[in-house]
Amino acid sequence: MSGTVVLTGAAQQFVDDMTAVGAPARADGPRILYDVMAVHGALAGQIVTTGVSVSEVQSWPAVPPHWIHLPESVTFTQTNMDGTDCPPGWKRHSREFNYTDTSVPLALAWLRHVRGFISTAIPKAA
Repeated sequence: MSGTVVLTGAAQQFVDDMTAVGAPARADGPRILYDVMAVHGALAGQIVTTGVSVSEVQSWPAVPPHWIHLPESVTFTQTNMDGTDCPPGWKRHSREFNYTDTSVPLALAWLRHVRGFISTAIPKAA
């Protein structure tokens, strides 16, 4: 699914905004991927690649994304997930996001939301 994709409008703004808050983002086919440093939980200290569908950020910043795309290797005790709009080896997780603290940029609030979710990942089975 990888490939050179030229983003425009809101999708490019999402990439720019995420990059500006420390999560360098890039287009990857129909997704935007960005790297997040896990700060708590089983993945603390690891870089986790995550993403969203380009289609989900077409109204950014007015409407933030809902789904968090993660590699299947990142697992949770409880989550609503499916493989829709994901390449093999990835799942998307349904996560409600409410942007209520407008004292921080929306991209930073989204990044914190994703980090919070990743902190609940369970350790990989041995």
